[in-house]
Amino acid sequence: MIIFERDKPRNMIIWTIIFLFSSIIGYVVYIFVRLAYNKNKKSLITKQKEDNIYQNLIIDKLSKVESDYYNELHNFNYLGYNARLTDHNLVELYTSYSKFSTALIKEINQANKFILIELTSVNKKAFENIKSALMSKSKSGVMIKFLYDFHINHKLIKQLKQSGIKVYKFSKHNTYSKMYQNIRNIISVDGKVCFSADLDMKKNQLNGKVDVANLFMKFKGDVVQDIDVAIHQDIIFASGKFIDYKEKVRDTYQTSTKIQYVTNEYSRDLELLIIKSICIAKKSIQLQLEEFIPTESIMSLLRFAINSNIEVRLMVPLKTNRHSKYFASRAYAKELALYGANVYLYDGFIRYNAITIDNQYTICGSFTINREYINTSVQNIFIIEDENVISNLNKMFDTAVNNSYRISNAKYMLLREKFFKNFV
Repeated sequence: MIIFERDKPRNMIIWTIIFLFSSIIGYVVYIFVRLAYNKNKKSLITKQKEDNIYQNLIIDKLSKVESDYYNELHNFNYLGYNARLTDHNLVELYTSYSKFSTALIKEINQANKFILIELTSVNKKAFENIKSALMSKSKSGVMIKFLYDFHINHKLIKQLKQSGIKVYKFSKHNTYSKMYQNIRNIISVDGKVCFSADLDMKKNQLNGKVDVANLFMKFKGDVVQDIDVAIHQDIIFASGKFIDYKEKVRDTYQTSTKIQYVTNEYSRDLELLIIKSICIAKKSIQLQLEEFIPTESIMSLLRFAINSNIEVRLMVPLKTNRHSKYFASRAYAKELALYGANVYLYDGFIRYNAITIDNQYTICGSFTINREYINTSVQNIFIIEDENVISNLNKMFDTAVNNSYRISNAKYMLLREKFFKNFV
């Protein structure tokens, strides 16, 4: 069975060892794990087909509201597949959880029609004040739909349902990894404002005992409609019920902030998007990542960029909740430093991902640079062209440098990590 499934060599070796030491128990575990894994894979292939049908159904509706919505496909340097390029947007960045939660609760209290929430998981303590505001709004008649995909406290789910909030689970088959799972983190209020936020914060990240680099984003403008359509698609998939999208005239802003919202799903190539962005770079590439476990293609192109006198700056965290990620990220980071990149180890947690190219545009959102999950999970990507946003991200990077350790390009620093890299 292992051979015919054509799994990765590492997985084949692990399962073979398990069978050798516990044949019957190992076989039972294997059956359940592989069934869940394959069902997730097939269900997301089905989801992609359903999303295409839904997109075709709403094109006519959207074109009535805005004639040029699908008139022409605008691409950001061909990065975002065929996702449209929106203009007239407003973007606000929050680095403090308290300021973000205050802004979110304010928008929730002003909601009149609906609130759509799509989160991977939430920490009960971090979600407490937001939960109270949501339950209060639900009881007052505002329609709220809550979509999650991973571990959430059962009491919290029960409280949300009792207050009238419709709760859905994205995938009904747990595989205990990010592969074939929804790692989007987005909240939409009345179709006017959206927040991008990861609320799965651990205790040590909330109580201030360790340094945490956070980034929460608030969006207004044309891009909100694209986000709403994507959330509707995910809710249809999770609930099994069709939701008719109600077109609406959006607020317009006299700004030139361009945003491309790309929904990465199974068989859509996020790796190709990263590769294209590296190839386009002429002056600088700045990466501030929660984890850095790249594919060989991304690693090779970053090395090529360094050899082409393009400044490459990379920052990865020293602290993480999973030690395997730490050792692997650090090994790849040190290998990149060997070739001449400016690499920093942040003495704390980094809870966001941002890639800035030539100080012209940035790629951020709920995505991961991990070779196992980069193309197999449902992700959230914003490609933003705005001077203020890029300036703020650069300031955040420079500030974090003061609390980081610089990695030199000495060869001896790589020797200890090569074992961990190959092992992981």
